[in-house]
Amino acid sequence: MAAEKPTARFPFTGGRPPHLPCGPGDVARDVLVPGDPDRVALLKDMLEDVQDFGRKREFALITGRYQGHPLTICSSGIGGPSAEIALVELKHLGAERVVRIGGMSALVPEIGVGNYLVPDRAIGNTGVGALYAAQGYEALADPALLAGLRAAAAELGHVTHTGTIASTDSYYLGQDRPLPDGTEGAFLDGFLKQGAVGCEMEAQVILSVGRALGLQAACLIGAHGNRATDDWLVDYEPTQRGLLTIAGRALAALK
Repeated sequence: MAAEKPTARFPFTGGRPPHLPCGPGDVARDVLVPGDPDRVALLKDMLEDVQDFGRKREFALITGRYQGHPLTICSSGIGGPSAEIALVELKHLGAERVVRIGGMSALVPEIGVGNYLVPDRAIGNTGVGALYAAQGYEALADPALLAGLRAAAAELGHVTHTGTIASTDSYYLGQDRPLPDGTEGAFLDGFLKQGAVGCEMEAQVILSVGRALGLQAACLIGAHGNRATDDWLVDYEPTQRGLLTIAGRALAALK
């Protein structure tokens, strides 16, 4: 579907989306989706033959090759609404497989800061996740991508865990962090009781929207903090670079 002139229903122009800074032919089949646009710049030097398409709003996008394999990295911004925009527009531009790469707070002491989680499903209370769930799209990781990420992490010697991830639209109240007046939420225990081992803001949307779009979608998430031990990862660059090495290896191996 490519309109020459934008309409309110479909505001693409000549195949170019209204939000992502790119157009037809610019997106590889395989896409890594971090939240923070600055992480696109951080990972740029790990790709060869890079085309940098710049940034619009929270969406930064580059396409290149990782060890010879075509790969796009596109930021989604924080939270579900912008993640949905990124996935829908990426699908229109030819994406077939997406892996969210990002950070989380672990909820159990066994997942140390700097460890990785490859979740098989996502729960939570995101608005976009609930919208898609109401249409029957459960937030489950694609089995082939899930297995590929786990295998790649093991081959590279990374400490990796499996389990359920919880997503929320709220960074402060919804993740039991104090507001200026001292008010704190009480949501993390509920996520733990549902089996979640980590909490973040996009996985439920990436997985449910991915299923709705017919994308193969999975998540690979580094622990930037641990709420059980209150540890916090000050320098997360090595963890972020590890996300690309694991996901890039997995996608190249799956072919």
